[in-house]
Amino acid sequence: MTRARVSVGERQDRRFAIAASAPAVLTICALFIYPMVYAVVLSLYHLNDKLPAQTRFVGLGNYAQLLGDQDFIHALGRTATFCVFTVFGGVALAIGIAVLLNVKFRGRTITRVLLLVPWAVPPVVNGIMWKLIFDGSYGVANEVLMAVGLTDTRIQWLATPKLALAVLIFAELWKLTPFLALMALASIQSIPSNVYRAAMIDGANAWQRFWRVTLPNMRGTVMFLLIVQSMWSIKVFDSIYVLTGGTGGPAEATTTINFLAYLTTFSYLDRGYGAAMSIAIMVIVCLVAVFWVLLLGRRKDA
Repeated sequence: MTRARVSVGERQDRRFAIAASAPAVLTICALFIYPMVYAVVLSLYHLNDKLPAQTRFVGLGNYAQLLGDQDFIHALGRTATFCVFTVFGGVALAIGIAVLLNVKFRGRTITRVLLLVPWAVPPVVNGIMWKLIFDGSYGVANEVLMAVGLTDTRIQWLATPKLALAVLIFAELWKLTPFLALMALASIQSIPSNVYRAAMIDGANAWQRFWRVTLPNMRGTVMFLLIVQSMWSIKVFDSIYVLTGGTGGPAEATTTINFLAYLTTFSYLDRGYGAAMSIAIMVIVCLVAVFWVLLLGRRKDA
């Protein structure tokens, strides 16, 4: 097989393309690949800044320790609980909001704009806002519940383990659902209207049109939403930090695996073990993404 001859102009175009893309490639290497390789190397060492004399190469010892670390296993369970509510709840809410916003009504445009507000609020501000609302002493949540007679005592939302996790889930849903809803709305609007007209001629009611027309045509978008929301939920950090004052919640109720990695690395100064946790979290995120692709991709091909 002979190679196709390349003209002088094409060679110049290729050189220009390489030169133009080189800064971006180098930036990616500097900001992503190098830190990742450094974290992998760090995870192979027993490196605790409180005990610098005990620094030594342990190979996969940190990863073996993770398998029997009860703190990590419990944090993994809390992360799974958190993800179930935020991923399935968030995607379901987003699709519901998108369906409602796709219906024509007065004020629909301003409603869509207002939907962006929670997403536009910085994560730290979002956490401070919910911390003030659910404060046990002067929070608005207690004032409202007492005003309508649902309780006569002030509830310590962020000092009770189960309630603290519930507040965290609520705050994350409030913050992330608008973005997911906009993605779902864009997907719904891309469905040809003649498909809905044909379904109505066949006698399909609103639920049947949603179940048999809307959802099947949103399969790719739903897969994207599940992957993105799963990644965000596993990596949640800022809301936990602000709501719990950097402690991980009462009785570690909101200490997920990502926050445990932060505490291990920066509070306990065990950098080698913290790096191993971070690598494990990255692997978990990748496995979850592959799971959704295989699950929904296979159904699409079936």
